[in-house]
Amino acid sequence: MPSPIAVSRTLLFGVLMLALRPVAVQAESTEAPAADAMTMETVEVVARVTGPGLWEVRHGENVLWILGTQSPLPRRFEWVSDDVDARLAESSLLIAPPSVALGSNIGRFRALTLLPSLLRARRNPDERRLEEVVGPELYARWQPLKQRYLGRGRKVETWRPLFAAIKLWEEAIEDAGMTGSGPVWRAVSKSAKKLDLTVETPRVDVKIVDPKETIRSFAQSPLDDLECFERTLDRLESDIDAMRERAEAWAVGDLESLRALPFSDQNRACQDAFLSASVGEENRIADVQERLRDAWLATAEKALGEHRSSVAVLSIGTLLDPESGLIQGLRERGYVVREPGEATQSQPESASQSPVDAATLH
Repeated sequence: MPSPIAVSRTLLFGVLMLALRPVAVQAESTEAPAADAMTMETVEVVARVTGPGLWEVRHGENVLWILGTQSPLPRRFEWVSDDVDARLAESSLLIAPPSVALGSNIGRFRALTLLPSLLRARRNPDERRLEEVVGPELYARWQPLKQRYLGRGRKVETWRPLFAAIKLWEEAIEDAGMTGSGPVWRAVSKSAKKLDLTVETPRVDVKIVDPKETIRSFAQSPLDDLECFERTLDRLESDIDAMRERAEAWAVGDLESLRALPFSDQNRACQDAFLSASVGEENRIADVQERLRDAWLATAEKALGEHRSSVAVLSIGTLLDPESGLIQGLRERGYVVREPGEATQSQPESASQSPVDAATLH
């Protein structure tokens, strides 16, 4: 959810921002595949795609429309939705995906002096090598993937499994020509800007009280990050076809297929590994997911109380996963929630007549 910010504001720079990047909330374990690395094929959308329909949340005459975005998606595609454009045109508010704002009471120069300590915090305590930490079985699976996506670099062999896994994943996704859901959000926000809509971002502020001590504590704290490491290997070895199918299902709005497709999301395991360290407790980061949920629900509730029509953008994984608590939270507050395809109280002509363009993935 959060995006990278300036060095002077990110005390934990790589540590926090790597751990608190956008995550999907669905997480199902998959059977460990063979050790041989599969080639990650480039995925490219060569047609216009509309994505799924909109979730409808009603409170009397007021309505909140929610667009669910998929990640990762092919880097090169054109997303067009007449339905979203129509809803934005009749709305007075756009709710951005929730984010975490990190801050501290230090200046830019002081932040830069702490950067070497932060970079050292990526390493395993006692200078242990990755092979020693993850064990022979996981390391045997790591080697071919590392060779393919990271080459012969040696520095990563001294990193904690959490950071080694994140680096491997980023390079693999880039190599495959894929990206996050950023292009969809940029298109929505661009339309909102043209319409001069108010944009509100549900935000959780995290204050780093003692940056130097926070980094020192993190560097010395054990991390329960082997699950993060293993799930990352799982996805890069076996999840490529499912990743492609999810992108295609999202492109044509096939929610049933999205629900049915296996989903092994390592990001939540990686985030949990980071948040379990003492740095999370000291700076109130450990409960950040709950705070983000509460912040989003509060923003949605305010929108439904004050705006005749508004639009929100969220991860579709969050919308489809009952454990996220967002849809249930809305219903518990007395709002009527309808998924795309269910009968609605009103349908604009653009939404009912606009055909869904097929997406060709190869």
